[in-house]
Amino acid sequence: MRILWTLSPWLSRLIILAVAALFTMISLKFVFDPQQAAATSGIAIEPGLGFTNTRAGFGGFPLGFALILVFCLFSSRWLLAALSSIAIVTAVIFVVRVYGAAQDSTFSQSAHLLIPEAGILVVSLLGVAMEKRRRANTMAKT
Repeated sequence: MRILWTLSPWLSRLIILAVAALFTMISLKFVFDPQQAAATSGIAIEPGLGFTNTRAGFGGFPLGFALILVFCLFSSRWLLAALSSIAIVTAVIFVVRVYGAAQDSTFSQSAHLLIPEAGILVVSLLGVAMEKRRRANTMAKT
């Protein structure tokens, strides 16, 4: 068990880094090619303001979140906050996607996103539980 608690912060960092990389990749495709990225998702946007708003909304938000996660990588006291943030953001995205798929009858088209989102949610919740347990064990030893 001791080795698990030794590896725990590094497993947490691996989860955070993977999600930060994913959000960065999502962001960059919308920042650099908003028309293609939107079209791939079934969204048509108008040139000009539509491109700018797509870059800012679909590109800016995930990039900002990714940078917050990267910042949290460098301090063990921020790992729980990062993992909790991932769980919350992913849960909200997942619930909204399920709602949208139900409203729009697009479950089959949404499955390719629902499955990885559910996986990220589960992994982030496991990371939260692991980090909380590690902290409790550390506090018990002091």
